[in-house]
Amino acid sequence: MDRLLRAAEVEADGLVSFARRLVQTPSLSGQEEEVAGLVETEMRALGYDEVRRDEAGNVIGRLRGSGGGRTVLLNGHMDTVDPGPLSAWAHPPYAAELVDGRLHGRGAADMKGPLAAQVYCVALLGRAGLQPEGDVVVTAVVQEETGGLGTQFLLQGGANADCAIVGEASGLELRRGHRGRLELVVTVQGRSVHASAPERGANPHYTLAGFVQRLRQLELPTDPDLGGASVAPTLCSGDQTSSNVIPGRLVLRLDYRTLPGEKPEDIVARFQSLLDQSATDGCSGKVEIERHLTATYTGWEKVVLNAFPAFILPADAPELRAARSALARLTGEEPKVGLWRFSTDGGHLVQAGIPTIGYGPGEETLVHTVNESIAVDDLVRGAAGYAALCLALSQPETAW
Repeated sequence: MDRLLRAAEVEADGLVSFARRLVQTPSLSGQEEEVAGLVETEMRALGYDEVRRDEAGNVIGRLRGSGGGRTVLLNGHMDTVDPGPLSAWAHPPYAAELVDGRLHGRGAADMKGPLAAQVYCVALLGRAGLQPEGDVVVTAVVQEETGGLGTQFLLQGGANADCAIVGEASGLELRRGHRGRLELVVTVQGRSVHASAPERGANPHYTLAGFVQRLRQLELPTDPDLGGASVAPTLCSGDQTSSNVIPGRLVLRLDYRTLPGEKPEDIVARFQSLLDQSATDGCSGKVEIERHLTATYTGWEKVVLNAFPAFILPADAPELRAARSALARLTGEEPKVGLWRFSTDGGHLVQAGIPTIGYGPGEETLVHTVNESIAVDDLVRGAAGYAALCLALSQPETAW
């Protein structure tokens, strides 16, 4: 494993330069084309055996193994969330400044830095003269931030892997699961009238207020590892802009964090029952999972549900044991194992039958903030960690 750490030090300048170029290139969901070009070019320059883009715009690079091993899929995404007001940033979000040993900017931790480390793990294996027994497939996907469209496209196209590593920020600790997420849309229909004669209409505010009050008292399921499911009202909007008009319709969005085993249709039915109990003054309502027609930068279109499944890998899962052993050999320390607070494409991978672990450089607390940054040392160590994990997980399971 010392060979991997030495190789990481040799490749460090190229890795950091690549990560900076990624951060300097804006790539909101649906606008990843330029970043995809950077990833594809870098993979070819690093000697991948196969590099291609699919119809959705995902970039897929493959390193062929020596034969007889397991295929390991590395999952990373190219899109980022919006930086918001530029004045709120101490370091401009697309400048990719290196300050005090950290790379600053939107996407540094989520997840252009980790993606760069994933791409470079193949270069480390080559420089160290190490070949995994099975194939290593590095995937840079589109539109993770808006529902995981890119990974879902890969899986629907028959992407085969024996196990997967999701590279989201974990502070170089292992992750074995997370709660899922559903964005629910609650629509309350009333009857709009002049506010001077409220008795002539049906004011949806009262129905929605009753629903929100019942929401606070709702008992939600729990899990011994992941804790409890949770629900939070977030955005509310109406069909009026004038304050002297009673709206005819109100729309409330809910952020619901799911647990393994919860079915979306059952969750919707539970909240629909709550809304029906709250209906008053002739108002009616409907609860649905948010869905939208989205197009990737290639023009491929699909109606996407805003949903990430939950997943949990057993603490004694063989993939987790192999990963812990590989990182312990690399670093000399037993890695910590935890759970993510946020959702990832790991839920889609597990739902498709692919055992999945999480591992990545970067601190979870900086993701989606105006202070987003990543330690350069962690980028380099993360690339070595990915390489070590690929070597271990690509071995036949009998070797674990």
